[in-house]
Parts: sequence; structure tokens; C-alpha cells
Amino acid sequence: MTLQRQTWLWIGLGAAFVVSLYLLKGILLPFLTGLLVAYAMNPAVRRFEKMGISRGIGTGFMILSFFLLIGLLLFIAIPFIQTELLRLAARVPQYGDRIIKALQPILDEVSHYVQPHDIERLRGFASTYMGDVISWGIRVIANILTNSLALANLISLIVITPVVAFYCLRDWNKIINAIDGWLPRAYEPALRKIFTDINSTIGGFARGQSIVCLILAVYYSIALTLAGLDFSLVVGPVIGIMAFIPYVGAIVGFMLSIGIAMSQFSDWQSVGIIAAIFAVGQTTEAYLLIPYLVGDRIGLHPVWVIFALLAGGVLYGFVGILFALPIAAACGVLIRHALAYYLKSPYYLGPTPKHRKKASETAHSTS
Repeated sequence: MTLQRQTWLWIGLGAAFVVSLYLLKGILLPFLTGLLVAYAMNPAVRRFEKMGISRGIGTGFMILSFFLLIGLLLFIAIPFIQTELLRLAARVPQYGDRIIKALQPILDEVSHYVQPHDIERLRGFASTYMGDVISWGIRVIANILTNSLALANLISLIVITPVVAFYCLRDWNKIINAIDGWLPRAYEPALRKIFTDINSTIGGFARGQSIVCLILAVYYSIALTLAGLDFSLVVGPVIGIMAFIPYVGAIVGFMLSIGIAMSQFSDWQSVGIIAAIFAVGQTTEAYLLIPYLVGDRIGLHPVWVIFALLAGGVLYGFVGILFALPIAAACGVLIRHALAYYLKSPYYLGPTPKHRKKASETAHSTS
């Protein structure tokens, strides 16, 4: 088989694989989640093996501990989050009125440059429609947490995912060895280097960013609670979870917290304290947490991360969001290797002297 045919064969197989994933996206969540859990826990099971504990026992212990912890957190957190969201939804219209009153001096100043009826229309829109939209959105989220179909999907995820994770984690070495045996022998060193770089990039980003998100969630929950902000135990974890998306989590959290603060406090000093908490948090994240826990070595630009998350969500829904960053990291490694190969190729450097001589001889013979 020629090189060109091999190339088209691999392109065809890759396209068929992507189409299959798209057609089966409705059932992929528990399987891909199990695979992701197995990948994340493989280093810990390796440590158990080095301590003399069999892989089967180490796998069972890690899977059981992980899903017991997740189940405990879900059963504790869901009722609390639902209650807090419903309370927030009930207060949103009042918050809108209070924010308008707090901004009244600014609106009065703007009224010198804008027609009065436009100000009234803006005030009416902000207090009525925006409050209704936010309340509706919060109630939808709260209903999802208690909806029977959503709970059925959650239960199926909890039942199937541990089984998939256990078998994938137990047989991880066999799976890797089998894939290694399928690699074309002529390209084995280069492909192994690519897979090693992909594993290093994904692992470094996932571990570092997860620790960053956890630290930010704890920090904002404690700091906002000490500042006396309502719903701080909901706002803090939301900021921590959304910190996986660069800048978006900070912007959403800041707007939400400032909005609640302006509606809750009557003095601007308390609002300033909330703003100062975010200033300290963002400075710490940008200059301490990200450089030391994530670092630039992973090669994932924030714009690439945002695009990957949006594209994954549009194409595959929650499954796409879950796997957007690993796939983005893998694509980044592949692009870097392809670019390095291109910069060394005749397409970039031009024909070698040998090729130029051969082309010249061919031109003379034809003339």
C-alpha cells in the first residue's frame, strides 16, 4: 500500500470514528466519564502497585472511595443548592428594585443627557423583564435538580460509570499495550512521543486547573461569607467551577456578587469590600496559582480553551464540554508536532540541492 493510500485510509477511519461518536452521543456520557475517571485514577493505582498491592484491589479501593464521596456530596449538596436557588429566585425582583434605587444618583446625572422617557423605559425594562428572566432561569435550574427524568439520568450515570471506570482502570495496562502494538512500526517512536506529550499536557492541565478551581471555590466561599454576602455558599462554588473557563468564571462571579451586594447593602463601603475580595482573588489566581499550579508548559491559550468549550457544548452537549479540554490539549500537541515537521520539510525550506539538480536535469532533457 502506498503512502498516499495509507494517508487516505487513516483520514477515512478518523472521519468514521468522529461520525460514530456524533451519532452515539446520547449514550456516551457514562462510558466516557468512566474512561475519564480511570485515566485520572491510574497514577494512584500505579502507586499502589509499587507498594505491593495488586492492581485489582487498588482499583476497587479507588473506585469505591471516589464514587462514595461523589454520592455523599450529591445527596448533601443538591437539596441545599435547590433551597438556596429558590430563595435567590424569590428575591431577584426585590434585588432589581434595590439596584435601581442604588443607581438612582447615576441615573439622575445621566438624565441630563438622555430623554426622561428613555430613562423610564430603561428602568421599567431592568426591573421587570430582567428580574423575570433571571428568576425563570434559576427556577429552571432548581427544577432540574428535582426533576424525575433528570434524576433517572443521574442514577443511570452513577450506576454505569463506576462499572466502566473499574474495568477500564483494572485493564488500563492491557489497553495501553494493545494500542502500542497497533502502532505502525516505522512510525512507532514518533507516535509514542506524541502520545507521551498529549498525556503530559492533559494531565498537567487537569490536575493544576482542578486544584486552582478548588482553592478559588474555598476562598470565595469563606471571604464572601465573612463579608456578610447573601448566598455566598452558592456563589463561591459557582465561581470555582466556572474558573475552568478563563476569565468567564471571574466575570460572571464578579457581576453576580456585585449585583447581590448592591441590592443587599445600603452603603458603598460594603460593595467595595466585595470588589476588593475579587481583586485579591484574581491577583492571586493570575500571579500565583496559575503560574505555579498550571504553568505555561501545557500550551493551552485561554482563547483556545474558550473556543474548545463552546464548540464541544454545541456539538455534543455536556459530553462535549466534559471532553473539550482533553481534546483541545491533544489537538494542540498534534498541531505543534505537525508544525515542527512542516518547518523541517522541503515545503517550507524549499527543494534541497539534490532535488534542484534533478529538476534542472529534467528541464534540460525536455528542452
